[in-house]
Amino acid sequence: MPQQPPTGDPTRVRAANLRTAAILFTIALVFFGGFIVSRFVGDSTTGMAVIGLAVLLFLAVAIGRNLRSRQ
Repeated sequence: MPQQPPTGDPTRVRAANLRTAAILFTIALVFFGGFIVSRFVGDSTTGMAVIGLAVLLFLAVAIGRNLRSRQ
């Protein structure tokens, strides 16, 4: 069942939007940083490791937020 967006207090809605934007920006930064580093290192394994780490980080944050919101 999808979560309903927060309603009511505009400051809470803005704070939730800023948290989501920060998380998405961080994930994009890790992806692009991984590509740039892998180009400088010259090894594709480094890029794949960074992308894998970004995916694991995203999953950990998503699962953690979901568990915290159910309490």
